[in-house]
Amino acid sequence: MLSKKIEKALNGQIETEAMSSQFYLAMASWAETEGLNGTAAFLYRHSDEERMHMLKLVR
Repeated sequence: MLSKKIEKALNGQIETEAMSSQFYLAMASWAETEGLNGTAAFLYRHSDEERMHMLKLVR
């Protein structure tokens, strides 16, 4: 069983990774609507990467 301190730290990191993924996703969506397809692809990849970081901590 994890200590409350470790649990709180992990939950904080999970939240940070989730928020980062959402920020990258929002920026990617904006870039795509502006016709910046290369930038959008870059940002979509980073959104996926942050989501995977989050899932590694959850699992």
